[in-house]
Parts: sequence; C-alpha cells; structure tokens
Amino acid sequence: MQHTPNGTLFLWPDHWQVVGHLMPNRPHRHISASWLVGLDGPFRLQVGGQWRSTSAALVAPDAVQALEPGGGRMWCAQLDPDSHFWRALQPLLNGRQTVDIALSAHHLSSLESDTCQLVRQSLSTAIERLGGSPVPVDPRVRTICDYLRTELPEKVDVSWLAESVGLSSSRLSHLFRQEIGVPMRRFLLHLKMNRVLAHWEPGKSMSGLAMDAGFYDQPHFVRTVRDMFDALPSEYVSNGGFRVCRCGPSSSPSP
Repeated sequence: MQHTPNGTLFLWPDHWQVVGHLMPNRPHRHISASWLVGLDGPFRLQVGGQWRSTSAALVAPDAVQALEPGGGRMWCAQLDPDSHFWRALQPLLNGRQTVDIALSAHHLSSLESDTCQLVRQSLSTAIERLGGSPVPVDPRVRTICDYLRTELPEKVDVSWLAESVGLSSSRLSHLFRQEIGVPMRRFLLHLKMNRVLAHWEPGKSMSGLAMDAGFYDQPHFVRTVRDMFDALPSEYVSNGGFRVCRCGPSSSPSP
C-alpha cells in the first residue's frame, strides 16, 4: 500500500518550510526564527514556559519553545537569523520572544501547491504585508555569516574572524550577538544542521549524517539535534513521513 506523506519539507539555502501535519514536541531551541501558522485552526504554543492558543505566531531565534499542533495542518518556516525574511519580520517582536500575527486566507492561497516557487512566494507575500524593509546587517557581520555559510568550518576561530574584519575578538563577539541574536558558535551549529537536512537520505546512518554536518562526535551531534528540534531527521522523513523538496536559490525571487 502506498504511504501518503504527512506533508512536504521545502529546503532553501537561507531557510526551510514545512507544510503538513507536525508532531507535538517538547521544549527545544531553534537557532533560527520560527514562523508558525495553523492552516486548519488554532494550535498551542509554549514560549518561555508560557502556553497560549494562537492561529499564527513568530518566535525569536534561540527562544525555548514547544508545540501542540492538534490534528490540523501547520505551515512552519525556520528562518536563518541573517535572512531577509527574518530581518523584515524582526521589528514586529519589538524585543519580545514571541508575538501573534494576523494572516488572511489570501496569504495562504498558494500553500496547496507543492512547488518551491509558489510556497516561497506565499511566505514572501505574507512578510511583505506584515513587515517592512529588512533591517540591514552590519557589513562586517554579513561577511562573517557568508564565510561561515560557505566554508562551514569545524569550529569558530574568533580571533582570525575578528582580524579579517578589523575588529577585536570581544567587539566582534558582541556585535555578532547583537546583530544576529545568537553567538557565532550557535550560528555555525545551525548551519551544520541545515547541511544535515540538505544531505539526508532514507537509510543514511547517524554517523554518516554527523560526518556530513562536520561533527566528528556522534553523541554531540545527536544532543545538538535533540536540543534544536526535539526530533531526529529520521523521525520526520523516514518511511515517507514527509516528502523532501530541495529548492535552489533561483527557484523564486528573493524577498
């Protein structure tokens, strides 16, 4: 018998989106910002230990959160903290860890599609109506983000990175946290987890995933994944649980 997927996972270089039925999860910390929308009705969200019922919400990077989706479908996006998407939405939080947002049916009209272009356009259109212009990233921090994303080094060499952009180590560490919302080491972990999703295939071993992501200690890899997602990739996409679409940067225009 053919298995019907619970939904689709769409992967881009600067964010990923899930449309479908999600599993409940315990408190965990995404290094990315969370965009959470109930497509069939409200869901329950916990942030900072406080539960609430909402139909759509934003959660800041690195905030502790948990989700009870109920029986309805969800539209979830995890936005890199340096992405144009998140930088346009960030002012809505006004320093808070989470905020509810209002979306109309018009914002959700393209989500029945299974194409990268239309799903990305749905997010782009909703953000354009909710947010403003993206808050620019300090060019020195942007240089560091681009380097870490491109090179994916084994570890963060703060002294070398600071020298490369003409700052002291302490000044760069402070500026990066101020601009991005997480320390450089946490940001690199996020990029490594994105590499896991990009390279995951059915039947791939945990040790293989760890190596692909630049982890040489499998237990550390497993702890990191649990801390960030409360689930291993196999728990979502094994046995056809979710269809995976790897979307290139040119699959639709940037926001």
